[in-house]
Amino acid sequence: VAAQRSLPPPAMCTCNYTYVGPALLVLPLFLISLVNLFVAGPPLKTVVLDSVGQSPYSASLPFLQLRVDGSNARFSLQPTDEMTHFFVVTCYAPAGKEPLYFDAQVSGKTAPRGTWTQLVTTSTRPGPKATPAVQEPHVLQMLQPLLGYSEYQVVLKGLASSQAGAIAVRETPLPAMEFRLTYVPTRFTYTQICVRAFFTFTSTCLLLAYTAAMCRTNTLHEHGTLWMTALLLLLLALNDPLYIARVMLGGNQAMYTASVLGQILFSGGLFMFWLIYADGMNSTETTRPFLSFYLPKIALVAVYVVVSALMFLLHGRVPDRINVSDSTDSDATQLSLIVALSCSLVGVGVWLSCLVGRAIYRLGWKKVEYIYTEREKSFVGITMVFVILWLCGHLYRAVHGRRGSWMQLQLPFLTLTNSYLALLSHAFWPHESSGPASGGGSNRADSNKEQGLLDDED
Repeated sequence: VAAQRSLPPPAMCTCNYTYVGPALLVLPLFLISLVNLFVAGPPLKTVVLDSVGQSPYSASLPFLQLRVDGSNARFSLQPTDEMTHFFVVTCYAPAGKEPLYFDAQVSGKTAPRGTWTQLVTTSTRPGPKATPAVQEPHVLQMLQPLLGYSEYQVVLKGLASSQAGAIAVRETPLPAMEFRLTYVPTRFTYTQICVRAFFTFTSTCLLLAYTAAMCRTNTLHEHGTLWMTALLLLLLALNDPLYIARVMLGGNQAMYTASVLGQILFSGGLFMFWLIYADGMNSTETTRPFLSFYLPKIALVAVYVVVSALMFLLHGRVPDRINVSDSTDSDATQLSLIVALSCSLVGVGVWLSCLVGRAIYRLGWKKVEYIYTEREKSFVGITMVFVILWLCGHLYRAVHGRRGSWMQLQLPFLTLTNSYLALLSHAFWPHESSGPASGGGSNRADSNKEQGLLDDED
C-alpha cells in the first residue's frame, strides 16, 4: 500500500485542492474587492433637486436640465460621458388635503435636431389605461433603460380630482417637491468593462488551450472533457462580451436580453454538470440509463432555465429595480414564477448535497483521500468552497444589503466563477494517461468503475 501511495499522480492533477483550492478562490476575491472599493466607486449616483412650489423653477447641470412651471416638470438628460445602463426619476410631493397624482412620459431622440420618439408612458392615478409605476399618491418613480438615444426627455404632469372620490382628471400646479435622478456613473461602468474584457480574454485563451489539449491527447469523446469544454464556452456568455458593445452604443435592449439569457444558460449548464458528476461518483455501473440517470436531472434544470428566462422576459431583472415603496403590486403570474424558480433552486441544492453527502458517508473521510480519483476529490473540494463563498456573498447582501448592492457584488461573483472554472479545468485537463487518477486509486473495490462523467479513469 505504501508503494502504491508513493506513485506520482498524473501531471495535471498534482494540486492539493484541500489546501490550495480555497486560497486560489479567496485571493482573487480579495483583489477584486480592492478594485471595487478604490477604483470602481459607488454603483449608483443620485442628484436631488428641490422645487420652490408654484413659482417657476429651473436647475441645470452639464448632463441635466430641469424646468418646473405650473403643473408640468420637464427633465432633459444627455447621458453621454455621465450616465450608463439606465436612469431612475423619482418625485416626492408632501401630502395635502387632496390626493396628487402624476402622469409621466419618456421620449428620446438620436440627434440634436431629430424628432422625439415616445418610449413609455406611466401614471400613478387609478384607471385601467395607465400602467402604475408605484400605487401611491404623491410619489412617482420610473426606471428607463438607455436605448441608444443621445438625449432623453421626461415630462411630468400633476393631476388632482375634480371632486372628492373622483378619478384625477384636472391639472393642478405642482407644490414644493423633491426630484431625484439616480443613474449608473461611467466610472463604475468603465471598471466593469476592464474586468469583463480581462475575463473574456482569459476564458477565451483557456477554451482554446483546453480544446487543443483535447485534440492532441485524442480525448475528444470523453464525457468529462466534453462537459468542461461546454462550461468554458458558456463561461464566455457569463463574462458578457456584449457588455462593452452595449455601453459603446449607449444601450441596446436586444444585446442586454441575449446577455442575460446566456448567463441563465451558464447557470443551468453548471447545475447539470454538478448533478451528473456527483451522481456518477456514487454509481458502480459503467452505463448511464437515460430515463433513470439523465432525464430527472434534465427536467429539474430545464424548469430552472425556462422559469428564469420567463421571469426576465416578462418582468425584467429583479436586482436592477429600485423600489421606493413596499406597496407595489405583484400579480399571480409573477408570484407563481418566483415560487417555481425558488423550488427549482432548492431542488438542485438539496439533490447535490444528498449526492455528495452520501458519497462521503459511504466511504468515510479518510477513505475519500485514497479511494476517490484526483478529479473527484478536486470536484468535491473546490465545488464545496465555491458554493460556500457564493452563499456567503448572498447572505452578506441579504443582511447588509443597500441600494445598488447587487451591482456592487457583480464583479466579486464574476471573479469567483472564473476562478472556480479555471481550477476545475486544471483538475479535468486532458492527458493521455488512462490509468487510475490518484496514487491510491488501485485500492478501489472496483477499479474498472467509471468516475462520474468519464469513460475511463484517466
